Amino acid sequence: MHYRWFICAVLLWGWGTSLAQIVSIHGSGPGYSDKTVHITISWNPFITVHEYSNRVTCNEEGSFDQEIPLESPRVVQFETGLYQAYLYMEPGYHYEVDLPEYREKDRDARISPFYQPVVIPLSVSSRTSLSTREQVAGSRDINSAIASFDSLFAGVNNEIIMQRRKGLNSSTDSIIRNMESEFKTDTPEFFSTYRRFRYGILKLNEGKTGLEALSRDFLGPAVMEWHPGFVELFRAMFKDFIFYYSGTPDGKELRTLINRTQDFRQARELILKHPAVWSDTLAEMILLQEFSELFYRGDYHKEAILIMLDSMAGNPVSPDFGIYAAQLKKKLSSLVTGHLPPPFSLEDLDGKLCSLDDFKGKYTYLFFGTPDHYGCMMEYPFLQSYIEKHAAYLNVVTIMASEERSELKDFMKRNGYHWKVLHYENQPGVMSDYLVRAYPTAYLIDPEGKLLLSPATLPSGGFEQQLFRIMRSRGEI
Repeated sequence: MHYRWFICAVLLWGWGTSLAQIVSIHGSGPGYSDKTVHITISWNPFITVHEYSNRVTCNEEGSFDQEIPLESPRVVQFETGLYQAYLYMEPGYHYEVDLPEYREKDRDARISPFYQPVVIPLSVSSRTSLSTREQVAGSRDINSAIASFDSLFAGVNNEIIMQRRKGLNSSTDSIIRNMESEFKTDTPEFFSTYRRFRYGILKLNEGKTGLEALSRDFLGPAVMEWHPGFVELFRAMFKDFIFYYSGTPDGKELRTLINRTQDFRQARELILKHPAVWSDTLAEMILLQEFSELFYRGDYHKEAILIMLDSMAGNPVSPDFGIYAAQLKKKLSSLVTGHLPPPFSLEDLDGKLCSLDDFKGKYTYLFFGTPDHYGCMMEYPFLQSYIEKHAAYLNVVTIMASEERSELKDFMKRNGYHWKVLHYENQPGVMSDYLVRAYPTAYLIDPEGKLLLSPATLPSGGFEQQLFRIMRSRGEI
C-alpha cells in the first residue's frame, strides 16, 4: 500500500521552536463502542521511540475526545484493531476525524511476530483553530492535499519503475512539471518540500541521475531528519552506503576505522569526502542509519559499532543527534551478551505484574512461545523438568502469545506445568524487542540480570548441559 512508507519513514515532522501547545481531536466510527485506541507520536528517525503514548477508550457511542501536547507539527498514529491510522496535525487546532469501521485482529494476527498492521490515513471532516475558532472543511486540510498527491505519485512511480524494467525511457522531468502544476496553489513550506523529496524518488527510480545530483537538487540543502519525505529519500539514496563506499579507493579505510580503531570522527570525515555528502550532519545521519542495519549482519563487530555510537552520543553534531545515537546504542546493546536485556512489565496468570528485576538472584531461562505451536509443545516437558530439578538456581519464565490469559491457565493446569507464565498482551512490543521471529525462541539471563546467552539453546538442543558448563566455568558447581 502506498501509504505504508509514511509510517515506516519516521512518523514525525519537525522540531520547531514554538512553546508547548496542544491539539484536540474528536474521533468516531462504527463498531468502536468501548474499544481502545492507542495514540502515539514517534521521535527518533532510526528506531521506534515514542515521544507521546496514550490509550483512550471510546464511549458507548463509539467516539473519543483527546488532547495531545504538540510543540510543532507531527504525524500522530492511531492504532485500533487491525489498523494503524495516521494523521498530520498542527498545534493549536481541533480535528474532527472519521475512524474506519472497526475490525478486530484475528488470533493469528495477535500472536504472529511478523504481523504488520493495515496502514491508512485518517479522514478529516473539519479542522478548527482553537484561538480564532475559524473552521475549514476536511477537503481544504493539508491531509487531503497529501493524500491526493500521494495517489498521483503512486501511479506515476509505478509506471517509471515498469518503464525502467523494460529498458524504456521515461520523461521524468516533464512528468514532474505536470504534477507540480496541479499543486502549485498548495504552497505551505512543509508540502512544498514534501513534493520535492518525492520527486527525488521519481528521479532515483528513473535511474539516470547520479547520487551527487540527487543529493544536491532534491535532498539538500539542509538535513531535515524530522521530515518523513526527507527520510524516505535519504534511505533510498544511501542504502548500503558503507558497503559500496568502503569498496572504493576513497572509502577503503572505513572498515578499519569502524572495526579496529572505532574512530568516529575520522569515519565521519571520510564519508564527508563523498561528493553526495554535503554536510557533517548528513555524514552522521548516514552512520547512524548504517549502524542500525550493519549491527545485525555480521560484517562488522557489534562491540565496535556500540563504541562508535557511544562516541557519537558524546560528541554529536547537534544535541538531537546525540540523543538519537544514545537511544540507538541502548536498543542495539539490549540483546548483546553482557548487557541488560529489554525491560518488560507483564502480568502472570494471577494478574500480578512481573518484571525482569523480580527474577534476579538466579539464572533465568526466558522462553517465548504459544500454547499450541508444535515446536513449542515439544519443549515444554523439558521446562517442567527444569523446575523440578534446578529451581534452586534457575528461574523458568515463559512469555506466551495467546488469545486470552484464561487459555494459558487451562493449558498449564491440563498439562501439570508449574513454571512462571507471563501473558504478552500488556506489552505486545516485547516480541519485537527480543527479535522474536519464530517460536520457540529463548534467552539466558545471569543472576545479575544481564544477558548470558543471546539467543539461548533450546531445551531439546542441549540447554541443560550448556547451563552446567557455564556454572562449572564460574566455579558454582
